[in-house]
Amino acid sequence: MAGNTEYRPRMENTQPTRLTVAEVERLHALLGGDPRTEEMIIRFIGDRYGAPSLFEVPWAVAAQIQRRPADFIRAAKLHCEPELPF
Repeated sequence: MAGNTEYRPRMENTQPTRLTVAEVERLHALLGGDPRTEEMIIRFIGDRYGAPSLFEVPWAVAAQIQRRPADFIRAAKLHCEPELPF
């Protein structure tokens, strides 16, 4: 993803679906830690996917987050603070 600031995983259905608690815990372990970053991620998934929480993230997006969590975090940070280089 070098040079590409767009994080748009390939998916057929982008309708929000409810993830299981285990899936959300797995995503939180990958993405969690810093409260500021977590707030950016929640804002990013709300703006991009219309999901108010990790529970409503589409399955295809959750799968891509698990494959490339650093890219997802970078995309969230660029979305929320585009003026800062990450």
